[in-house]
Amino acid sequence: MFELAWGEGSFDITWPADTETICSTPEGAAVFNGTRNALHQHLAGLSGTRASDPAAMPVALGRGDRTKADNVFDHWGLALRAFEASANVSAFSSKFDAFLAGSYTLTSDEQAGYNLFRGKGNCNSCHLDGRGTTLKSDQTDTSSAPGGAPLFTCFGSANEGLPRNPSIPFYYETEPDGFHYTPNPAGFAFKDLGMGLFLRSLSGNNPNTDWIQYAPSVDGQMQVSSARNAAMTPPNCPNFQKAFFHNGYVKSLKELVHFYNTRDVFAYPVQSGHCPPGTIEKVTCWPEPEVKNNIDMTSGNLGLTDHEEDLIVIFLGTLTDGFTTPYPDADKYTGSCLPPTALSPPPPPLSAAPFPPGLTPPPL
Repeated sequence: MFELAWGEGSFDITWPADTETICSTPEGAAVFNGTRNALHQHLAGLSGTRASDPAAMPVALGRGDRTKADNVFDHWGLALRAFEASANVSAFSSKFDAFLAGSYTLTSDEQAGYNLFRGKGNCNSCHLDGRGTTLKSDQTDTSSAPGGAPLFTCFGSANEGLPRNPSIPFYYETEPDGFHYTPNPAGFAFKDLGMGLFLRSLSGNNPNTDWIQYAPSVDGQMQVSSARNAAMTPPNCPNFQKAFFHNGYVKSLKELVHFYNTRDVFAYPVQSGHCPPGTIEKVTCWPEPEVKNNIDMTSGNLGLTDHEEDLIVIFLGTLTDGFTTPYPDADKYTGSCLPPTALSPPPPPLSAAPFPPGLTPPPL
């Protein structure tokens, strides 16, 4: 199908014999040097191309094959974009879409949740619904109804002050593997700075080093996800466990809304698993933020009641696709659903090990 779209022979690339070895080696681009780099320079000269940094491009492709490889990569991105924009992924077939089209009336609870979503809850200041935000009861929304289907994201980034999730395996990957590669030498001392890591080229390659100066101002910021389909679960799996936010710390929409509502009300200077006696983590205790600067202060103490939190959760359920056009195979790949598992045991005390060279963030 790819060749039908982009031309026969799109994948006819002559790869060097050691390509698989290079690509299966962690940090392969950094460890292949010496004779390998000299060969790369030599082949680049024979092909009439300008030699790139051999440490960054250890696979020695000739000019024609390099062009084909670049084209395949670009065409793959365009194909993926087309698929994501198609009805297979972006169906816009939720109750809310039917409500906008005038073919569905929100229930009283759904409407109350929507009013809170774009009012007291201040949710739509980031998860844009195309309407204005009325934070106070005496305010009136004078904005126009959205044209088309709102995407419920601002495509921006924010640091919501989320605690670290000690269940992430990355924190425990502190020893060399069979390739002598250590994923996380810092252990629990590692802090996920989000966009700040990217701008420092510590998680992905920043294409513009001029941006490094802005890293401290965006430390901890993560991309704002769409609220669409946040409530979607397989129909035959009522106990299906989802995880929310960038690190999966929150495990339900109720916890998510409660976090936005009470993050600063029940804040404690502890790590996950170590809330004070008499408190309940994620209920009356929120561990300290993983990254303490650049925190979004438009949430954290919203003053919502427990019932108002529930109403927002009910509204989020109206954003699930499949209402007007049900998915015929919604349960096809779920297999046998397992019962909910017990909570994980408390994590071990955090390591005081310093950051390894090159990973030290600015003071937080």
